[in-house]
Amino acid sequence: MEKNDKLFIVADSIENCLVLESYLTGTDWLVTKFDDPDEAIDKIEVEHPRVVVVDLPLEFMQEKFGSLPNQDIETAYVAVLPEVDPREVAKFFHNNASDVLIKPFAAERFRQAIDRASNHKTLVVQNREYREQLEKANRNLQESLRILEQDQMAGRQVQNSLLPVTPMTHGDYEIAHHIEPSLYLSGDFVGYSVIFDRYMVFYAADVSGHGASSAFLTVLLKFILTRILRRHVTQNDQKAIARAPEGFIEHINKQILALGLDKHLTLFSACIDMERNILRYSVAAHMPMPVFVTNGDVRILPGKGKPVGIFSDCSWEVQEIVLPDKFAMVIVSDGVLEILPDDTLKAKEQFISDTIAKSDTSIESICEGLGINQVEDAPDDITVLTLRRGY
Repeated sequence: MEKNDKLFIVADSIENCLVLESYLTGTDWLVTKFDDPDEAIDKIEVEHPRVVVVDLPLEFMQEKFGSLPNQDIETAYVAVLPEVDPREVAKFFHNNASDVLIKPFAAERFRQAIDRASNHKTLVVQNREYREQLEKANRNLQESLRILEQDQMAGRQVQNSLLPVTPMTHGDYEIAHHIEPSLYLSGDFVGYSVIFDRYMVFYAADVSGHGASSAFLTVLLKFILTRILRRHVTQNDQKAIARAPEGFIEHINKQILALGLDKHLTLFSACIDMERNILRYSVAAHMPMPVFVTNGDVRILPGKGKPVGIFSDCSWEVQEIVLPDKFAMVIVSDGVLEILPDDTLKAKEQFISDTIAKSDTSIESICEGLGINQVEDAPDDITVLTLRRGY
């Protein structure tokens, strides 16, 4: 803030102005004296001095200068009065006068009043400037948030466009998904497709963290898996697809480690041979484990494995089971655990199994039973993936 050393003295005579000016000898104030109040008011409006000292008869002072302190935030006003009723003094303070001096007073008292008024007004002006800066910063922040929100919404549209159609049916099989992001963008992702009109390849991934950085990795995951499947289709390599997901997670692990993203993910990757009705799957630290329902029996699929993107010398075991004519398999991400009522992991996993057992195994019924439809602000990304046959 630019320093302002201007001080106006307004009195009913130049002699009175000179007396007050003499009290400021040795100070840095640039004093201008007025014995014409109207001229002083005109100059005040143009030059905005730091302090104006007014020594005029009471009625004249109230008429000419009574409202000025309220109108001029940059100038401090000091009123010089004879001995008057305290109520008259109070009126000047009510009109935002910085100080009032009662005659007679010493030079030191006058200088103190001037310095105090100047310092107070400096604080007022600084506060105004800080408020203006804060308001500007707030406007800029609001604009930045608006742009960020638009970018996040656009990113969410892109991410949603990469998700498969839900539900998807092929023969007796139906697969569906529901993703509830904690932010605009999600670190959870699913993918599924039918290859050679025989193999249903699918996966559920949960990238560490959530938001934009995690969402970017889901896009990369989609690209890697799509490229693998396209290569096998182009080469008509049905034997490789029949062995799927053998080697899938290992390939993804190498790609992520090579990029040095400082991110890891959990993954459930699987492939169904719909002619032989065989499910082959691998688990990379995904939890909770999938729930398998058939003929009223509910069980947890076995399997374990390290997360993807941390260890370079890992391999993931492929499990294989024969599928019955009627079954349902439900995969949920660990974000579901955050919204369940129980305290322990074992109790939460039991709640998930019980909910699935009571449901009709549709994606809508399971989401309703788990309370996902009622979640407004999910603490973590939530995914539900259902695979059914014979329903």
